[in-house]
Amino acid sequence: MRYLVFLRGVPGSGKSTFIRENNLEPYTISSDSIRLILKPPVLSVTGKPVTSQKINHRVWGLIYSLIKSHMEDGDFIILDATNAGNADIAKYRKLVRFYRYEAVCIDFTDVPLEIAKQRNRKRPEYEIVPEKVIDEMYSIISRQTVPSFVKVIKPQEFHERLRYKATDFSRYRRIHHIGDINGNYSALMEYLTCGLNESDLYIFLGDYAGSGTENAGVIKFLTSIMCRDNVVLLEGEHESCSCRPAEGEEPRRFGFPDTLYNLPEMKQADITEDDILDLCKKLRLCAYYKFQNRCVLVTHGGLSSLPENLIFVGADQMINGVGDPGDAYLIATSFNNNTNENTYQVHGHRNPENLPIKNGRTFNLCPGKDDFLRVVTLDRDGFYSREIKKGV
Repeated sequence: MRYLVFLRGVPGSGKSTFIRENNLEPYTISSDSIRLILKPPVLSVTGKPVTSQKINHRVWGLIYSLIKSHMEDGDFIILDATNAGNADIAKYRKLVRFYRYEAVCIDFTDVPLEIAKQRNRKRPEYEIVPEKVIDEMYSIISRQTVPSFVKVIKPQEFHERLRYKATDFSRYRRIHHIGDINGNYSALMEYLTCGLNESDLYIFLGDYAGSGTENAGVIKFLTSIMCRDNVVLLEGEHESCSCRPAEGEEPRRFGFPDTLYNLPEMKQADITEDDILDLCKKLRLCAYYKFQNRCVLVTHGGLSSLPENLIFVGADQMINGVGDPGDAYLIATSFNNNTNENTYQVHGHRNPENLPIKNGRTFNLCPGKDDFLRVVTLDRDGFYSREIKKGV
């Protein structure tokens, strides 16, 4: 769900038009717009207004900072620029790896050079790019390829390739939604007494380690099942911090000094940094699925509606939820009002009001004051909830 999208093509190839026609302006950082923010048009030697090219260093420094800022919240980001050379895109590689983004390039290079030049001439005077510059950019694009960490698609593929679609899970007998575990391995094992059934699907909602005393047991168990096809692991608030490398470190070195995944008990249980790395690679921001005639959205934090395309919802809201921590009841009410009778939501993370599990079509699996492990199952007859007392 974390996407950084590069647009690639010479001026006049249709990049900005694509943004406008698809209503993507709120998610777009445009190099042309940044130039005008930093400095208004200046007079050229011929007396015509032009966009200043003497501030490029400031422009790209600000763009880098803006992208990093958006990545901190896991926002969907589009960079509208020429992105002609390999190095123009490669400089974001570390940010992509650090914040666990997927990089995509929308390729506009099929547009003939002469058509791009014709469009360029119709721009406002101060936005016209000298044709010599366009020729140079076209030459660079022709000679250089996009870096290998970036997936390349065409404009017409955008809506198909960058859309979070509901997965049909109707083949399963039952779907288990397991709430915040917070280090309580005993309660988890009491629920999973007979192990995992191949006919069932298991969705874990995040916050696996926490205030409980059995964190290592939980993590060891999750790493043992994480590669199974019938297991979905969501990213909670605790994982969001712990699965990020320290600033300047390689991605395999996980955790800040005070995170739960650096507790001595992890090493005592032979849980390595590579185990944590592998676990983090399996984490997802949400599960959105169909089961018979129902649609179900599962996140850690809880949303107030079901957007047409979930890809535009930032990771921060998927993990921490919409609104403030005390808004769980309001969010449930809003979701129930904003969706149809066959759409349901399951989330954890927050429950300061000690709400019951079920609120209309929203299920809250955060333990609340009674500190139970909350579980909701769905089968062909409907939803069933259960609370298991945390024994340790």
